[in-house]
Amino acid sequence: MSDNLARMTVVEDCLNVLLASDTICEAFKEVCREHFHFAMFGSFTPPGSPVAIQLLDRFRTDWESHKTAKEEVGFRSAPLVPKTESESVLAYVLGSLSDRGASLLPKPASAEASLYQDAYLFHRYYVNNSHTPAPYRTALYEQTMENAPAAGSFEAQDVAEFFQVLHQRFFIEMHTFVPDVEDIEGWFDRLHERMEALAAERNRFAEVVTNPDPEKVREYVTDTNFYNDGDAILQLAAAIRRGSRPSQEEIDAALAAEPGSWYARALKQGCSNLLNANAFFVGGIDQSKLSEHLAG
Repeated sequence: MSDNLARMTVVEDCLNVLLASDTICEAFKEVCREHFHFAMFGSFTPPGSPVAIQLLDRFRTDWESHKTAKEEVGFRSAPLVPKTESESVLAYVLGSLSDRGASLLPKPASAEASLYQDAYLFHRYYVNNSHTPAPYRTALYEQTMENAPAAGSFEAQDVAEFFQVLHQRFFIEMHTFVPDVEDIEGWFDRLHERMEALAAERNRFAEVVTNPDPEKVREYVTDTNFYNDGDAILQLAAAIRRGSRPSQEEIDAALAAEPGSWYARALKQGCSNLLNANAFFVGGIDQSKLSEHLAG
């Protein structure tokens, strides 16, 4: 899983705080509320890209004029919805600015450490939480899905084989955008190797999710100060994920508090990036000030 899930949760938390805040302009709220999936793609943005500032500068001039021509935009990970390209791009920009905060997360000491940190966030944020964007359940990672409500009505092996076929078709379709026609057999071999590696990594993650070693949780999460429930900004993020609606005073207080854990620092930086982007978008600061903040 690398540190990908951790980066995604930082982006989600930043966007949740944005949507809860009274100080954020309606344009930002609208694109994140309506096109959350597109905003989440910002978690895959190359670090330090200058494109975000350029696009904000373009869109802040008569934003409404960029929303006039609706068209169907979407793909597998984000369902088709009527929107303008500008709305999708602005949502992506806000996600990428949030992801810059995630760059403060230290690189895990090992692949195992990364798995345990991701699994920790998975349990805290996604398991059986109907208010979070993706309410996963641990049953999804069990070998026979024994805790799934419908577990007794199907054969787990039959379902696994069916989804394996769908998984193969999905990846073949994705990787035929630029097919290697000169070495098609080698191309399929390399694709198979990558899928096998991905499946092995997913199985390791499933094992950590369903059967975590308490000593390793302490070693990789607690002792590294990766996440601390005492951080005010993490309490705010958790409350929003539970469906609470914090006041602006509570949001301001949480953002002003000094973060202790690495995840809290990343979240605070991401939220700060969005607040400064908002100030730039509405004319409160100029481009040099925004660039200075993001560079810092």
